[in-house]
Amino acid sequence: MILRTSYSKGADFERDILHYFKEMGYYVIRSAGSKRLCDLIAVPNRGKLISEPLCIQCKKTAKRYEKLPSISGEELMKLRMLEENYKLKVLLAFRFRRGNKWVTEIVTLDEYEEQRKSYKDSK
Repeated sequence: MILRTSYSKGADFERDILHYFKEMGYYVIRSAGSKRLCDLIAVPNRGKLISEPLCIQCKKTAKRYEKLPSISGEELMKLRMLEENYKLKVLLAFRFRRGNKWVTEIVTLDEYEEQRKSYKDSK
């Protein structure tokens, strides 16, 4: 029996997101094991609705969806600066359990912060 590490599970998730954007017509580069802000860089082909490159940060958690996957304030600030300084769009890709199913969600920084605010307000 082969045991899968959390690294390999996270890498599988990154590859799933990579293939999703490739199918949408992006040229995608994976920054494997880099511990950088961008797990994936996706460059749009001509004629895409979004014209700027995408920085995609992937977060996977085995916890059930009781709250949003956690991103520190420092990391959010760095992602915002990356978006502003390099004229790219940051997307957050989450994979988490809801009930007995795995759910994948891709959101912008603004959408993430709005969801996080809504979650805090509901408490």
